[in-house]
Parts: sequence; C-alpha cells; structure tokens
Amino acid sequence: MLFKGSPGTGKTTVARLLGELFRDMNILAKGHLVEVERADLVGEYIGQTAQKTRDLVKKALGGILFVDEAYSLARGGEKDFGKEAIDTLVKQMEDKKDQFVLILAGYSDEMENFLRLNPGLPSRFPMIITFPNYTGSELLAISEQMIIEQNIN
Repeated sequence: MLFKGSPGTGKTTVARLLGELFRDMNILAKGHLVEVERADLVGEYIGQTAQKTRDLVKKALGGILFVDEAYSLARGGEKDFGKEAIDTLVKQMEDKKDQFVLILAGYSDEMENFLRLNPGLPSRFPMIITFPNYTGSELLAISEQMIIEQNIN
C-alpha cells in the first residue's frame, strides 16, 4: 500500500488499525506495526543496507512494515544506498508476499515523484490512499472531542 498526505492526517493511525483489522481477519498472524524511516533502512557501507532492510522485514513478519517519508529513499546521488533499500523491499515483497504488508508513506507530491523513478513501483502498490488535510471545522471538532475526553478522564 502507499499512503500519501501531510503529517498529522492519520496515515500511521490508519496503518495501526489496518494491522489490527488484518489480524482479526486472519490475513496477518500478529498485526503489529513496525514503523521505520530512511535511517533505519539505509546503511553507511556496501552490503549493510540490504541486511538492515531484511532484518526489519523479518521483524515485521506477521504484521505491517510502515516506511514513513519513503520518498527519501530515492534521494541522494549515485553513491547513495537508498536505491538498495528500495530494491531489497521489492524483493522481500515478492519473497514474503503473504507474510507481511508493506506501507510506504509520505507527502503526496514527493510520493508521486518517487513512483515515477522506477517504472515497476506503481504496479507493486495497487492500493494508493490519499489522506486529505483537515479543514478548520474538522480541526475544531477534533479539539472539542479531545477536551471532552480529557475532562472525562
């Protein structure tokens, strides 16, 4: 899956809820969420990135691997290891397709650019969800609900 939207629009929360839902539906064994970012996946020397990425996929087996700001993996120059992380994730998606869910998340425009960098990526993420920004009235309603809940507890 690919989640596009600004920070604070609920991408991580929805990923957690999907983990629980998929566990309850027996799609995933555990339904836990492993949240990572570029620094967790990309190593500093040759060979380290693939191993770090495989280790995180292993940790996510039975649940969801959530890569926040995934577009940052495509940044960097010729000597950057972000591409290796992407390639490793794609391979793990194929090899362990029924054992975990991969969700890449980030800003809408950056995620669109990310998908254009590799022609094979869009077909690997058939479920793309855009999280719109909250309106002023929605933020007010959320704030009011939070105040009510704080007073109850």
